[in-house]
Amino acid sequence: MCFNAHPFSDKRFTEKWIKQRIAIFMNYTLQSLKAQTNQNFVALIKYHDKTKSIIEKALSKYEPLPNNIQFVNQNEYESKIIEYIKGYDYLYLVRLDCDDMYHKTFIQQLFDYKPRLNTQVLINQKGYVYDSILKRLARTEIKSPPFYTLIYKVSDYLNGKRYKMPGGHTYAIKLPHEILRKRNFVIVVHSNNTSKNTSSSFNRAKEHKKILDKDKIQNILKDFMR
Repeated sequence: MCFNAHPFSDKRFTEKWIKQRIAIFMNYTLQSLKAQTNQNFVALIKYHDKTKSIIEKALSKYEPLPNNIQFVNQNEYESKIIEYIKGYDYLYLVRLDCDDMYHKTFIQQLFDYKPRLNTQVLINQKGYVYDSILKRLARTEIKSPPFYTLIYKVSDYLNGKRYKMPGGHTYAIKLPHEILRKRNFVIVVHSNNTSKNTSSSFNRAKEHKKILDKDKIQNILKDFMR
């Protein structure tokens, strides 16, 4: 999981941006991780080395994170993965942005699912877009979204094998893949999104996919956060 290690804008180095994004992480992504019915996973949130002190200061304002949820600098990230996977047969590398959410049963779904031997990636195509500013929710379907899980044999990963994904998540669908059918993700739209129009993702949704009942919205969000 990447916090501010990818080079999208220099504002990711500022204390203001970091404080805002950590607040969003705490309010949404962390709640989703803590709500997982199966806690047998490790979530590593990768940050840029030069922001270590700012991130540590921001995190100190909150309750300590669970042991299986860790902020790590980008130089430690790969070694941490290797540390945790030794002794296992398979690595399931789950992609999640630090402001989005998975259904609370998602980790258990991965444990229960039996992929084909040649499958390299499991893709979630169905989810929701949540406008956290105006408290609106819509169903969404994306062919190759940034909600996927790469599967490696641990021995292969330790020997340096990595799947090539030119262009990022849109390439996942071109790898040997399987589709998970459940509506498993929530894209959280907020004031700190990189998009200029923070509600554009919701506004693009067709009317019949928008959920207007406030009680229904809350019940759906509970399945991702509690």
